[in-house]
Formats: sequence, C-alpha cells, structure tokens
Amino acid sequence: MTPMDEVRTKPDEVVVECEMETSPEKLWRALTEEAFLSDWLDASPSDGGLEGPSYRLIEAEPYSRVSYAWHDPDHPEAPPMVTIELKRLPAGRTWFRLTHGPLAIVKPVMAANANNPPLAMAV
Repeated sequence: MTPMDEVRTKPDEVVVECEMETSPEKLWRALTEEAFLSDWLDASPSDGGLEGPSYRLIEAEPYSRVSYAWHDPDHPEAPPMVTIELKRLPAGRTWFRLTHGPLAIVKPVMAANANNPPLAMAV
C-alpha cells in the first residue's frame, strides 16, 4: 500500500482504496484461491463448517472485480457484501478498491434474442 491509501465511510459501507506494488494477476490469485483467500479475508468458505466470519463467491471478472457474500455471526449488523476492484497501473502496480457494503441486487441482462413472443404482430 502507499501513503495515498484512502478510507472512506458511508453509513452503510466502508471503502478502502490504495495502490498495491504487485500485478493484478498476483492479487487475483490471492483473492480467488481458497488457500490464500481465507488468510486474506480472515474468514472461511461458507461451506467450511467453522464458526466465525464466512464468505461465498458471488461474482468474478478475472483480474478486475470479485464479490463475496459475507457473514459474521459476531457482527450481524455488518454489511453482507464485499467487492474488490482491480485496475492495472504502470510499473507493475495495481489500483485496489475494497467496498464492504450492502448486498447489491444484480438484475440479469436479457439477451438481444430473448426468444420472447412478440408484443405486436404485423398485419
């Protein structure tokens, strides 16, 4: 992390932004491989059966964004979503943003050809 590290807090979320002295690929590995992730998040997978904080992978866009459902029985008021965004910077560095906030409702994107019946018929 650099001296430009930033922590912002809203009533329903905590955001931490910083530059990391490593590549997005190395960070991605730490954020998505269970052997490293449990240490990184200080939690266990939700199917791990252990007490304490747990997480479940919700969304992943390789090397740029990953989201986890979050649960901490000791802090039930804690927001249920952790999202991490990455962006490649010059000199092998990475911009890192972690948002711990409310669960975002993701609406599925309908395909252009949704195979729905037509709304009107041409005559």
